[in-house]
Amino acid sequence: PQSSGDWGDATTQSLGKRIAQISLGIALMTPFSLRIFVADGDPDGLRIVDKSNWIGKALVFPRALLPQVKARPELAQTGVYLLLGPRPDGEGDMLYVGEGDPIRPRLERHYAEKDFWTRAIGFTTTTAGQLNKAHVQFLESRLMALARAAKRMPLDNANQPTEPSLSEADRADMEVFLGHMLGMLPVLGVHAFEQAPKDPAG
Repeated sequence: PQSSGDWGDATTQSLGKRIAQISLGIALMTPFSLRIFVADGDPDGLRIVDKSNWIGKALVFPRALLPQVKARPELAQTGVYLLLGPRPDGEGDMLYVGEGDPIRPRLERHYAEKDFWTRAIGFTTTTAGQLNKAHVQFLESRLMALARAAKRMPLDNANQPTEPSLSEADRADMEVFLGHMLGMLPVLGVHAFEQAPKDPAG
């Protein structure tokens, strides 16, 4: 028989998952605005993107600009990033999802070792220290799982990382953070995480 503690743990886990689902749905359905700052005056150069009512921000830039962009303070923070570029067969793009604590050395390594990517999107926060290693590992794992489920773009990642252990509150916070990311990515031209609508008859 289960002890009262076991039942309590199960109830807490179920409630946590439900809160995360509701929070994610709210983040995806709520109207929002984006502010896109073209940092160097070139629309195809570095763009810094803020979203209304969100603690995060995105840096969008072409691969060729990494030697200049890497000096920015945002890339000295903990965050999650996407690398996008053409597939070897030329049939569309492929995607790499990663995390860094901080982001900068990870991007420098990919600049030296990964040839496929032509643009990057890095997600950090408006104030340093609001994301930790476990937070971005969680975001990385969730993004990879969503991309694989959507089957819109092949992943360059070899493995699916396991989700780190987060408290109920931290997990709910990160699901909301993820929801904001998923809401703004299509506006930035990234549709890799969009799930196909379910068949009502199925």
